Order: sequence, then structure tokens, then C-alpha cells
Amino acid sequence: MIKDKKITIWQAGIMLFMLMFANKILVLPSLLSEEVKMEAFFVPIVAFLVDIMLLCIFIYLKKRFPNEKLFDVIKKRFGKAVTIIVYIGFAMYFFMKTVLLYNVTYMFLRNLIYRDSGNMLFLISVLPVVNFLAFVDLRALGRTIQLFFPIVVFGIVFCVIIGFFGINGNLLLFQSSLPQILTSAAKNIGCFGDTIFLFLIMDKIEMKKGQAKILFSLQIGAIILVDLVHFVFILSYTYTTFLHPFAIFELMSFVKEYEGLGRIDVISVILIVIMMYFLLAIYLKAILCCTGDIFPSVNPNCFIVLYDVIVGIFAVAIFFTLGRVILFGKMLLPYVGVVSLIVVPLISIISLVDRKKEKKDEKLSN
Repeated sequence: MIKDKKITIWQAGIMLFMLMFANKILVLPSLLSEEVKMEAFFVPIVAFLVDIMLLCIFIYLKKRFPNEKLFDVIKKRFGKAVTIIVYIGFAMYFFMKTVLLYNVTYMFLRNLIYRDSGNMLFLISVLPVVNFLAFVDLRALGRTIQLFFPIVVFGIVFCVIIGFFGINGNLLLFQSSLPQILTSAAKNIGCFGDTIFLFLIMDKIEMKKGQAKILFSLQIGAIILVDLVHFVFILSYTYTTFLHPFAIFELMSFVKEYEGLGRIDVISVILIVIMMYFLLAIYLKAILCCTGDIFPSVNPNCFIVLYDVIVGIFAVAIFFTLGRVILFGKMLLPYVGVVSLIVVPLISIISLVDRKKEKKDEKLSN
């Protein structure tokens, strides 16, 4: 089992910031606008309530159990069998997130750059880096992401600002009803709920009194930027959004070249690649946390090799088109998302209530 050192609240917050963008700024805006038209930018606002709720629960859980693993918290109250089932659900959840993120990014880069290249070349380019980032100590991963954080923020803000120059439509609301917006949020809920990663590393996060606001600030900042990407993209293309499947890159298409600087849309490509590596590494780290707690005596290298093989099978043998990837994200992932929607909040609330009872019993006995 990998012995991870503790990370600072800033490193945890930056990881959370990155996770808020996973599977939300490429294909999703186009899909949402096709479902609910101009009201599409309301959908992530509604769906992000799941992540905000999860963060609130996490803060309370972290304060009650500052140095305990989630695995031990669940095991103490529900038994080992239930804990293993929950952690298998965690692993499946993050693996399916991996499959979706990897294949969407691959489709984007293949259509844009590597038109004649197969999936194997992409796998060879991506998996070794992701394996290394996930295998190293959590603190090393956190520091690496922290180093690239200003570049990521600059890239996102730059793309949004450039996108504003391409707005040529008006915001015509009331084309979709509230039930339609809620239904769209439910269909695409699998792209949200990434905040549960913090639960898996809760014992590795150093959080002092008053530092919870750092997590909330970074999460809210990311949510605002994600919704700005959706908002600007929808206003830029209005009723032709279904023809533009890669939102944050499409924002740059109006200003591809600027005087002697050449093509500036390469900034969005670099941004997508950087975020892909870090997000896949975070997902693999989450999977390794799950397998490490379930099978503490097994070498993590075995799970990394198994991960590579299964990802390769899904990428090469199953997903050939963007349509299949979208179908996977809309039809299967939401059901696995029950981990973040129901299981984790329910278990956490029960654990918090039990903890309060324990403290009352301790006071009475004293």
C-alpha cells in the first residue's frame, strides 16, 4: 500500500478546483444546449448543488473525525462487509469517470491533431505519465498540481475572455421549463459529484480551524468559471451548438490568430491536455486509495497494471465514436453516480449522528 504524506488545505482545494472541470467543458455544453436550448447554463448550476452539498458534509465529517480514515469510520459503524461494498462502488465510480474523461479527450485530440493516429499511440502517451503521477506520494501530486495551478487558471480565464468577443446572439430565455432543466441535470449528473474524492483522502488533509473557507472559495470559483464557459459558448453559437462538440476550444475559434503571435487557440489545447493528465491522475489515485484499503497486503503496482489493461480494453475495443462515449456518460454513469448522490451523504450523516451520541454518552458517564 502506498504511504501518502499529508497535504495542505490549499493543495486539497486546488485538486478540488481541478475536479470541478472534469467532463464539463468539452462535450457537455453542446449536449445540454441541445436538450434545454438557451437555458443550458442553468443545468450545471443545479447539478453543482450536489458538489456543494458534498463539501458541506465533508467539512463536518472532517471536523468530527480529524485524523481518521473514511474506511475506518464506515467500518466502525457498518462493519467490514458493508465498507468493502461501498469502496468497490467508489472504485467503479472513479473508473467510469476515467473512461469518460479519457475517451472524450482522445476524441478531441484525434479530431484536432492526430487524425491518422490510433488509440494505442494515445494510450502509450498518456498512461505512463498518469501512472507515475498517481503512484507517487499524494503530497508530491498535490505540489505538482499546485505548481501548474496558475497556468490552468490563466488558460481558463483567457479562453472565456476571448470567447466574449465571439458572442453574436441574444439571450432568449423561457424556451425550456424548470422540469426540463431538472431532468437534464439528472440525466447528466454522472459528470458531477467529483467532490467525493476528498472523502477518500480526508485523513491526509491538514485542516486547521477556519480553513474550510479555502475549500469553499476554490470550489465556488471553479463553478463560476465552468458556468461562464457554458454561458459564453451558448451565446456564441446559439442554435448551432450541436455542430460544435468541444466547447472551450470552440470559444477560441473566433480569434485564432492575433498579429504576429500566430494561432492562440493552442492555449485551449494545452489547457485541456494539462487538465487531462492531472484529472486522470487524481482518479487513479482515488482508485488506488480504494484498492489499498480493501487489499492492504497487495502491491499497488498490480492494480496499476490492471487499470491500464482495462482502460486499454475500453478505449480500443469498445469506444470507437464520440456517440458511444456520450451514450456511456448519459445512460450508465448516472446510475453509478448514486455513490455521490446517496451512499456517501447517507453514511456520513449517520456517522455524524452516531458521533454526537457517543459524545453525549461520554459526558453522562463522566
